[in-house]
Amino acid sequence: MSESPSERIIDTIAAKRDIDAIELPLLYDVIDPDSLNRLIGSMDDGAVSFTYAGYEIVVTSDGAITLAEPTVSNSPSCEANCDD
Repeated sequence: MSESPSERIIDTIAAKRDIDAIELPLLYDVIDPDSLNRLIGSMDDGAVSFTYAGYEIVVTSDGAITLAEPTVSNSPSCEANCDD
């Protein structure tokens, strides 16, 4: 039996970080793994994206998984200087 999208996400991040999958935060705290698997399995076209374990994750309808480091804005925040 092949791995589900949620299992492949966890395994891919663990391999990228060179850690055991058990060391990652629970995926369920971000997205319901069973719902994610069902959604990907039922999509004809499209993608699902979310942030997990420090990565922006995109899972396409064909099951392809893309990991990217989240982008950080260089623009000043209001917290840094709200009166200007």
